[in-house]
Amino acid sequence: MANIEIIPLSDAIGAEIRGLDLRVPLDAATVSAVEQAWYDHVIILFRDQDLSYDHQKAFASQLGEIAARGGDSATAQEKSLSENVMLVSNIRENGKPIGTLPDGEMMFHSDTPYMDNPRKATLLYAIEVPSEGGDTLFSNSYKVAETLPEEIKHRLAGRKAMQVYDYAAQFKPDGSYDRSVHPHCAQPIFRKHPETGRTSLFVSELMTDEIIGLPEDESRDLLNFLFEHQRRDEFVYAHAWRPGDLLMWDNRCSVHARTDFPSDQRRLLRRLTLYDEHPVMMGEPPYREAAAQ
Repeated sequence: MANIEIIPLSDAIGAEIRGLDLRVPLDAATVSAVEQAWYDHVIILFRDQDLSYDHQKAFASQLGEIAARGGDSATAQEKSLSENVMLVSNIRENGKPIGTLPDGEMMFHSDTPYMDNPRKATLLYAIEVPSEGGDTLFSNSYKVAETLPEEIKHRLAGRKAMQVYDYAAQFKPDGSYDRSVHPHCAQPIFRKHPETGRTSLFVSELMTDEIIGLPEDESRDLLNFLFEHQRRDEFVYAHAWRPGDLLMWDNRCSVHARTDFPSDQRRLLRRLTLYDEHPVMMGEPPYREAAAQ
């Protein structure tokens, strides 16, 4: 096993793992240690990595099955690499972006909750970053769930919420997404993690459209409360990217957002995701117990 060092990034979420060159295949014991750090800290960071697409793919494959990128809007540059790749970039060639989600801020979300079985992990590698801004904010969905008022836990116990997304959107449209056009799926509001057994809040401002079974006004008020709770500073870590950073996060127990950045500065990151071999599970008591009270 490699001699690695695990250093927390904040009190809220995340850890940096030092001592690994991700261009080199990991032995089984080191893979297990990396996975455990990921389960413990929700996001893990590797600094100063010099990764080609093949390197990134090989590392990701040691942690799970690489997923198709989803959506039907891949650019020619993305397709030239793989059907699995998303380039998160504002770089334009001949007036057209070479990647996806090019400019500005982006609301809190997890990746692919609108699918029947959402992706478990996202691995994002920084190639070019602006001199300021473009930070990724991560909120710890375990801690968000645990600190909700008991009255809110009881009201939401056992309920599901509709997750919807337009692949071109960085902000939720006024009103609701058109579900006849955009992918959508009902997911439990409280989700049990299949590896840790812990319960997280599985909603996000960008993609959660309604709490199923509640009147519209009540659903909207509750969701606004949950979104505000997710944004509290004590749950959030802001990652300032450097070239060579690889971040891997757990979509089952975190949400992330992006801050604005200068539009005249280049930003290029390469994204892969991993399939989840486990079906979505409902949260444990007291969340489930409350539904029967």
